[in-house]
Amino acid sequence: MTESALIDALRSGTPDAYEQLYHRYWKLLYKIAYSRVPDEDAAKDIVQNVLISIWQNRKSLRVRTTLEQFLRGAVKLQTLNHFRSERVKQHVIDLAMAQMELVVEPESDPLSRHVLEQSLDIALHGMPENMKQSFLLRCENRSIKEIAEKLGLAEQTVSNHISEAVRRLRQKLTKHHQGELLLGLSLFLSLVHH
Repeated sequence: MTESALIDALRSGTPDAYEQLYHRYWKLLYKIAYSRVPDEDAAKDIVQNVLISIWQNRKSLRVRTTLEQFLRGAVKLQTLNHFRSERVKQHVIDLAMAQMELVVEPESDPLSRHVLEQSLDIALHGMPENMKQSFLLRCENRSIKEIAEKLGLAEQTVSNHISEAVRRLRQKLTKHHQGELLLGLSLFLSLVHH
């Protein structure tokens, strides 16, 4: 299948086209992602997000360069989003730690920042991408309207994503932790939710 035939087949939703795209470009895109983010799982997630995004937006797919150049650009953009998400996650942890300090005496520090980071990673990992991005953008103090515009979603959908993300985080974190950490995180999550 030629490149232009592949793009046309993708636009028309031919399942075989997605398979072709995957087999032709996955290794190359993974190498590019891994060279920028030396973490195998993160690099795989980046490539997966790019390919899924192309399939989900296939009807409006516009490739003005070669397909390879287009995909390289998409991986670069997704890598930047990954680093932005990591930065926001650190901001979330900083805010949660600050909330904990309001309710816990600093010298009693029952759990380390590392444990909090692991817990947040685990809780965020299983979320659909739009839900995770809605939550992380809300943690940056973005309004529901701003998030909806940025992600191309309805405001109600963003609001639902944030509520569900907070519910899932509370549920997962409650299973793994108790006491002061849970109290600090609950305070933080209630701030995010409003």
